[in-house]
Amino acid sequence: MPRGSGRRPKPTALKKLQGNAGKRKLNEREPQPTPGAPEMPRDLSKAAAEEWIRIVPELEQLGVLTKVDRAALAAYCHAFARWFEAEKRIRKFGVIIEEPVVWRDKSLSGRLRVKVIGFRHKKNPAVTVSESAQKIMKAFLVEFGMTPSSRSRVRIEKPPGGDEDPLDAFLKGAAAPNKHVN
Repeated sequence: MPRGSGRRPKPTALKKLQGNAGKRKLNEREPQPTPGAPEMPRDLSKAAAEEWIRIVPELEQLGVLTKVDRAALAAYCHAFARWFEAEKRIRKFGVIIEEPVVWRDKSLSGRLRVKVIGFRHKKNPAVTVSESAQKIMKAFLVEFGMTPSSRSRVRIEKPPGGDEDPLDAFLKGAAAPNKHVN
């Protein structure tokens, strides 16, 4: 089988989060890009830039965003903007549009005569654009763990030093009756 075909390997960090069900040896020498938000490209459209601004804090909070993710994130945002624009056109013109049926004829003098003789219905091309953009968006959302099914496979490790979150322990202690009252 040629190299590069088949299922793509998961990054080690994602395997650790999801749990290593196959108990295979993890690649501990995998490159570790610098965590954090990459700089937003200047050429993003307004809708793409708004999506960048909306999604970057979410991805940072999840801890899945690194400086090298700029191109993937920009591609996602461009696809989002394309989908957004296509959906606006679908709302405006509908899923089915009318296309004129044209009769063309050359006169004896060589002039082209054109006449609309009717209309036929066809799928709005914006529907195809929207569907294509949705597929691209989904692929990137899965890569970033931003779909319900991809999120369901992510497992968050318990905090070090115990089974309980330190904030939960503190709040429980604050809510407990004070034993040192005379």
